[in-house]
Amino acid sequence: ISGFSPVLTVSKWPGAISYVPQDVMIAAGTIRDNVTLGYPPGLATDESVITALRVAHLDKFVEELPLGLDTQVGERGAKLSGGQRQRLGIARAMFTQPHLLVLDEATSSLDGETEKNIADAIHGLRGKVTVVMIAHRLSTVRNADIVIYLSKGTMMAMGTFDEVRNAVPEFNRHAKLMGL
Repeated sequence: ISGFSPVLTVSKWPGAISYVPQDVMIAAGTIRDNVTLGYPPGLATDESVITALRVAHLDKFVEELPLGLDTQVGERGAKLSGGQRQRLGIARAMFTQPHLLVLDEATSSLDGETEKNIADAIHGLRGKVTVVMIAHRLSTVRNADIVIYLSKGTMMAMGTFDEVRNAVPEFNRHAKLMGL
């Protein structure tokens, strides 16, 4: 990454790379604690946390909570739905305003509308953040600049969504089934 190993890149530019896995780890504590996980308490302003929550489409939910950012999420996020936990992980990733964002099935627990809203928000980062998105849902990668189709560990095609669609019959079949 920029000519450095990933480990050196992370130590050289803390927060420049964010990763959101499919199964987001949520710590017992508040929403604020989870968005700013690993950063000194005084580093985050309410606005910086809310901005990250806005990208993850979790801001309105948090605003409606009696304690807002200071709402306890429970052990492992027990007081949140699966989709809310994933969105909290996305907010955590966006808190550092990364230059590289890796989403590994990070929207798999979201309903279609929320996934679209988050995809639109991520699309709005175009030109500011490089996004690597790993997904099984074709709708998630529909607007990607480059799509890489893997099958059994082998790259079958690379190009725009339509180029991959033309190159891989199975991909095209799934796209048709989804109305894409």
